[in-house]
Amino acid sequence: MGLLGLAFLAGLLLALGAYIVYATVRWLLTGRKPQVVLVWQRFSQLRKGARWGAQPGFEAGFPPRDQGDFVDVEVREVRPDSPQDKLLK
Repeated sequence: MGLLGLAFLAGLLLALGAYIVYATVRWLLTGRKPQVVLVWQRFSQLRKGARWGAQPGFEAGFPPRDQGDFVDVEVREVRPDSPQDKLLK
């Protein structure tokens, strides 16, 4: 059972090594960073206090900028005998 566990561990390490080589070559050819690198960078930013979607260097307690007024819904009157209702019938 111990040898089977060691063989499984060796297979996992071999697969991890093959993925690292593949991801590095792909990174060099395409210029796109591997997903693991991007996730690790985002995690590092969060550890330093940056918020999701915030620019690097912004602290979590930093007050947000005023972005103006937002209107979610515009109110308008709907009449039962409007020309739009006749077109729908």
